[in-house]
Amino acid sequence: MKRYFKLGWLLIIGGLFVVPIIITFVFSLSFEGTFPTLGQYWELLVTNNTFLRYFWNSLGYATATTLICITLSFPLGFVFAKVSFPGRNLIFFVFIVVMMLPFQATLLPNYIQLRDFNLLNTPFALVLPLAFAPFAVFLFRQFMKVISQELIEYASLETSSAFLIFRYVVFPQVKTAVIALSVIIFSESWNMVEPVFIFTAGSTDIHPLSVRLAALPEDVYFSAAVVYMYPLLLVFLLFKESVSGALEKYRWD
Repeated sequence: MKRYFKLGWLLIIGGLFVVPIIITFVFSLSFEGTFPTLGQYWELLVTNNTFLRYFWNSLGYATATTLICITLSFPLGFVFAKVSFPGRNLIFFVFIVVMMLPFQATLLPNYIQLRDFNLLNTPFALVLPLAFAPFAVFLFRQFMKVISQELIEYASLETSSAFLIFRYVVFPQVKTAVIALSVIIFSESWNMVEPVFIFTAGSTDIHPLSVRLAALPEDVYFSAAVVYMYPLLLVFLLFKESVSGALEKYRWD
C-alpha cells in the first residue's frame, strides 16, 4: 500500500510539470477562433520573419558556447587529473570556489572585462562568459581521475602526440561526460537572460530568443513557446541516458 501511495505522489508531481507543456501545445493549435489548425505556426515561421532571426541567434550562441567550453575544459580537466605541478590543488580549489558562486556575482567583473576588450554589444559578449565554465573543468577532472595512469603511460610510449592520446585513450573513457556537459551547457546557453540585458543592452538585433519571446505578437505566443522548447526537448531525449550516467558518477572526491 505504501508503495502505491509513493507512486501516486510521484505521478501527481510529474503531472504538475507535464501539464503546462501539454496546455501550451494544445493552445498552439488554435488560431483566430479555429481549432485545430497550424495557423499559428504558419504565422510564426512564414509570415513573421522576426522569430526565425532570434531563433538562429539562440542556436548560434548555444552551439558556439558548447563547442568552445568543451574544447577548453577537456585538456584542463586532464591537467588537473593526471599532471602533477606545484600549486595544482590550490588552483583547483579556486575553480571549486568560483563554480559555487552564482553567475550574478560575476556579472560586474565580466562586464568590466568585456568593456575593456570592446566586446560589449557583440555576440562574443554572450558566448565567452558562459564558455569559460569551471563546472565543466571540474566534471572532466572527476571522470579522468579514474583513468589508469599505466594506460596513459603505455600510450605515450606509442606516440608523442597529445592529440592522439586524447583521441584514442582519454576521450573513449569520458565520452559520457562530454555528451552530458554538452547537453547542460547547451541548455544553459539557450535559456540565458541576465547576460543579454547586461552585456548587449544596446544591440537588440543580436539578442537570443530567450529574451525576445515577449516581443512577439500575442496570437503566436503558444506556437513560439512550443518551437522554443523543441531544441531542448530533442537534445535531452536523444542523450538522456548519457546525462543520467554522468550524474550517477558525479563525485566530489
